[in-house]
Amino acid sequence: MKVRDLDHELLPRVTQEDSSRQSAIVALRRLLNRHVRPHNIDHYEREGEPAFVARHGRKPQSPADVETALFASASYRRWSAVNRAVQEIIWLSVGEPIYRDQPRMRAAARRLADAPDRKGALHLDPDVIQPPGMADNDVHLQPGGYTMDRDADDIIAGSLYEAGGNVYSFGQGAGKADSKAGAVQRFLAEHHPDVRPARILEIGCSAGAASAAWAACWPEAEVHAIDVGAGMLRYAHARAEALGVPVIFHQMNGAHLTFPDGSFDLVISHNLLHEIGRGERKAMFREAARVARPGGLVIHQDIALRAQPSLVHAVEKRWDTRFNGEVYWTDYTDDDLVADMRAAGFDDGSLSEHDVPAIQGWGAWYILCGVRR
Repeated sequence: MKVRDLDHELLPRVTQEDSSRQSAIVALRRLLNRHVRPHNIDHYEREGEPAFVARHGRKPQSPADVETALFASASYRRWSAVNRAVQEIIWLSVGEPIYRDQPRMRAAARRLADAPDRKGALHLDPDVIQPPGMADNDVHLQPGGYTMDRDADDIIAGSLYEAGGNVYSFGQGAGKADSKAGAVQRFLAEHHPDVRPARILEIGCSAGAASAAWAACWPEAEVHAIDVGAGMLRYAHARAEALGVPVIFHQMNGAHLTFPDGSFDLVISHNLLHEIGRGERKAMFREAARVARPGGLVIHQDIALRAQPSLVHAVEKRWDTRFNGEVYWTDYTDDDLVADMRAAGFDDGSLSEHDVPAIQGWGAWYILCGVRR
């Protein structure tokens, strides 16, 4: 269960027009990412930097200088404007079928969650501590943000996340057989082939795609998954039930886990490091280490953006911070995550960093792995 386009009852029913619109957006995003964006560095060198030098009498030195120089390039500004517009259009393309099909989807989610033969469980906590920059921010411009929760049956946050995430990822160049969980499972098979976890925790599970993949990979394991958004979790729970895999979902903050010490053989997060601030991330590292049993693994996977060949490349990759709701992007790319893991209780011999290729499509994933002593 590693593919990005699994068919299940919680997905909106799309018309041919909906499908064509989304396909067009995927094609446009691939054009922007594969054929236009790679020239942004050239535009900086040919247009942006000379304009900055002419105005300031010196070359750009700081990240702020480089960003100013980038926007001095008309070619870069055109790419930026179109990229932002396409990101906004993604949500229109998936939002229309979701809201149109919402009554059926909500009824299906409630039926699956209340089914007497359900395999997993859902535990909501209205008093959960919301991380800074999450409830008050539309990450990736997702309407209402990741924590939107309008009523006791709301699943819109999860619906938008999965449907919009697929369009976004395919537009980035991901293949339909690619998945974050699949990349980590391949990493485990190559680097820790003897791992057979009895209890797994996923921190920051969002719409539950990876959670279901972990439950399918190790059906004998007890899989727990947490997130701070109730609407996201209702969707994730119903999605797992629709796919027939047992996952226990909890509304919980990864920096404030309520599980006992040494509860899990494998603790994992997917694309969470760039979504939370520095203090929240360090607390999450400590909590992940605390709930991992001795000899257990803690793996944090994210986007492979941390190794850039120059300051200009690094700043160009920070476009999402300013225009796509990724407020902690720079904290993630610039901080010493190994040092933070060390401070959380891991020794140097147990820590490793990896950039691993995607399962399918172009791109790579970053993996930070620690073994609990």
